[in-house]
Amino acid sequence: MTQRGQVPDRYRRLIFGDIINVTRIFFLGLLFACGLPSCSPDGVPVGEAEYSAKIVGEWQGTVGDRRETISFDANGQFVSQERRRGFISNTLGQGVTGTIRGTWAIKSKSITLNISSAEEVSVLNRATTSTIEAFKPNELVVKSSAGDTSTFVRVL
Repeated sequence: MTQRGQVPDRYRRLIFGDIINVTRIFFLGLLFACGLPSCSPDGVPVGEAEYSAKIVGEWQGTVGDRRETISFDANGQFVSQERRRGFISNTLGQGVTGTIRGTWAIKSKSITLNISSAEEVSVLNRATTSTIEAFKPNELVVKSSAGDTSTFVRVL
């Protein structure tokens, strides 16, 4: 302290600098803590009550020996494109095996697809139900009634 009761400038600068550094570290830590959950590509699991809202969009996966792209609309409609897997199919786009259309509904952990239009007559006017094993914002794992598990990823 000086004789007039004031803190010398050099101490004032040191104290002010320490306050600024502590504030910077606090905000950097806060930014890191808030941003860390967004680093995960799949995010946290989707709650069961949100399944119907969060499934809307386009998904891609493999079912048996076929690659499938399925689009769920908010109005309860779906369109699925299936194609064979293999070098020619993957590189030249050949091997499209069919389009299936219909409605979808989710109840609890079950998703039911009611097929109303299909190029393959054997699945026309049929329904299939699968169990949702895991659901994250960008990943959907379903288990068919036959016990086969398929993983779908959201097409961004």
